[in-house]
Amino acid sequence: MKKTPLYLTIAQEIMELIQNGTLRCGEQLMTEAQLCEKYQVSRMTANKALSALVAQGYISRTAGKGSFVLEPKVTKDIGASNISSFSRDMASVGKKPGAILVEYRVMRAEDAPLAADRLKLAGSDLVHYIFRIRTSDEIRIALSHTYIPCKYLPALDVTILESSLYEYLDRTYHIHPRVLDYNFNALLSNKKQQELLQTEACALLKSSHTSTIEQNILFEFTETYYVGNRYTYHFSRTGAE
Repeated sequence: MKKTPLYLTIAQEIMELIQNGTLRCGEQLMTEAQLCEKYQVSRMTANKALSALVAQGYISRTAGKGSFVLEPKVTKDIGASNISSFSRDMASVGKKPGAILVEYRVMRAEDAPLAADRLKLAGSDLVHYIFRIRTSDEIRIALSHTYIPCKYLPALDVTILESSLYEYLDRTYHIHPRVLDYNFNALLSNKKQQELLQTEACALLKSSHTSTIEQNILFEFTETYYVGNRYTYHFSRTGAE
């Protein structure tokens, strides 16, 4: 039987400490030198163990500061029968969802050409623009840009934008958006995104979707930038023939 590489054994032990809560989110791990001393291994082996944990999304490493435990990754299932909001996704895994409002304004559709195209709007149509940081247990996990035509939502209570928008739409207007389609792209974070997400340079998963309401009205277009090692999507095909 092939022996498990020592660096993977070390990584697995640290991973178990994270999974059982002994090492918590934000806590600093031992340095490479400390790992070398504890496990009696080379610096290269310690480095490979930490790199394996980074690759699996359990920790982040910052030059000059050290290695830190990351918030466990949240998985969103986008099977046809299982589409839900960010807040419901967080609640389903025992996390407290939240939102920080960065910007809200009413703008003309011509100033947001991609949203105008997806929502089939004329350039002079007015649109609610909502820019928020989405959080999980107060950890910043995503940046969300949402566009809703004013002709379908004449009034919007800005005070609710640091909570669930979908719950507000349901409670106040009995509006229940349904996702029409998803598009995904992977990209690197820029300086502004890093600042807002309080992270170092990282990979982002960009998700964009269009939602409809009754009579197939195109109601919402949203672009969301998720921190790649904190959130993932899972697609399951149900009801296939």
